[in-house]
Amino acid sequence: MDTSNTTTGTSAAQILAQQAAAKAASGNAATTTGTGDNGLASLSGDYNNFLTLLTTQLKNQDPLSPMDTTQFTQQLVQFSAVEQQINGNKKLDQLIGLQSTANAYGAVGFVGTQVAADSDQLSLQNKKGKFDYNIEHTSGTALLKITNSSGQLVMVKQVDATVGKHPVEWDGTDYNGSQLPDGAYTVAVSYQDSAGTNYEAPITTYGTVDSATIADGKVSLKIGDVSVALDKVTSISRPAAAAS
Repeated sequence: MDTSNTTTGTSAAQILAQQAAAKAASGNAATTTGTGDNGLASLSGDYNNFLTLLTTQLKNQDPLSPMDTTQFTQQLVQFSAVEQQINGNKKLDQLIGLQSTANAYGAVGFVGTQVAADSDQLSLQNKKGKFDYNIEHTSGTALLKITNSSGQLVMVKQVDATVGKHPVEWDGTDYNGSQLPDGAYTVAVSYQDSAGTNYEAPITTYGTVDSATIADGKVSLKIGDVSVALDKVTSISRPAAAAS
């Protein structure tokens, strides 16, 4: 029997896998936008090819060693599973899009609120800056340092080193008493325990939200010149006048 055109010994799934690999090798530079739709279109074409190859296999199989029916049944199941996975990915993309829209509406509600955030980035607004530092270990002295957006040291002084949380209201003046411009500053409080181990105190900063931005589905709050990720925010409140 002439077997030059038969596919005996090579399954349809293997042939299609080789075709898919060839397509991937020639299309690495293509964009991934619309992957779900493209995936379904490609799968539909491959499915038709699969049926053609499967029919050819059945026609040209060796009568003395027929193809196991469970083999092509498993291949059909595999195609169905891939199709379900692609559809599932499309639904997930839709859910992500809806979540981004919900985040956009929710972000509007933060504008004008006063927030506290676990961040060392302090926004000086209207010549006022408020933050807490938390001393967690017994210490003799603690040193406060504030630097501007250029990394220049503008304030340094010793502060209360007792264990606990310490609120600070900074008037925006430097170590010479000169008024600094509103903007973004970095706060650090360092201290040393009796054993000589150095620590950096956790900082909580406060400010009023001017605007909110959304990037890649994540919300960030703009406090003056400082941008704070929503997952860093620990409390939200409205000014008493606005609340009433």
